[in-house]
Amino acid sequence: MPAGPTRLRRLPTHELSPVQRDDVLALCAEAYEEDLSPYLDWIGPGLHLLLHEGDTLVSHLILVERQLQPEGYPLLRTGYVELVATRPARQGQGFASALLRAVTDDLEAFDLGALSPSDAAFYERLGWESWRGALWVRTAAGMEPTPDEEVMIRRTVRTPSPLTLSLPLSVEWRPGEVW
Repeated sequence: MPAGPTRLRRLPTHELSPVQRDDVLALCAEAYEEDLSPYLDWIGPGLHLLLHEGDTLVSHLILVERQLQPEGYPLLRTGYVELVATRPARQGQGFASALLRAVTDDLEAFDLGALSPSDAAFYERLGWESWRGALWVRTAAGMEPTPDEEVMIRRTVRTPSPLTLSLPLSVEWRPGEVW
């Protein structure tokens, strides 16, 4: 955990107050340099991990449920980590790492943990593995390749064994960013 007094809160999306939602969106807009309000609606409800320093929200992530399917396996109930964001002035101080360590316990309720990394090396040092197989999206029209995407997984106690990271992997379609 970063030095100094911090407070971690876990809140389901439906329990976020309008002020908390606005704080999350402002933090994400600052970190990603874009308005992510529609994206928060597209990804659906989940569990927000909010890291405050005093009254200031300094880091955030949300854990949502997705259905990933490695070829030859049934659909895997997946804890998908989204919107990992830290205020730019506070990046590199351990806040996002603290949230990712904290969410590890929450991931144990799922068959698999997954995320689409902005910096694979950052996630690798925290135990995430790069998926090396082809990535696909399941749509009403069938399977569509997503060759420009990157996904990392985190194994849980429920992850099927063996799970080969070079298999094709698919995810259900959703608006906005598929992965």
